[in-house]
Amino acid sequence: MTFRLQRRDVFFAVVVALVIAGLAYLSSTGKRPRPVAAACDVSRQKPDLPVRERRGQCLSCHDPNQGAAISHRLQPTHPQKWLDEKFACTGCHVISKPTVAKVP
Repeated sequence: MTFRLQRRDVFFAVVVALVIAGLAYLSSTGKRPRPVAAACDVSRQKPDLPVRERRGQCLSCHDPNQGAAISHRLQPTHPQKWLDEKFACTGCHVISKPTVAKVP
């Protein structure tokens, strides 16, 4: 008894391969946290601060309910890890290097 590939078998195999390739692509790109601006970087300015105080410094501007920077408040889509008081924002967010203007 011989097995012959029919057109629907090939179509199914192609669809499965495309789905797997799409999932692999999506998992490799992922969502990366934005870098923290150097002006917001409390941990570099005061490295001896405990995590709770550094977190409080971040949330003074970026708290979703009452942050001072209205346009930079945490969005509802932000991961909820920030609710844990033992977690510092710099655990995910990389600190960007300060930019210096060059005079030509």
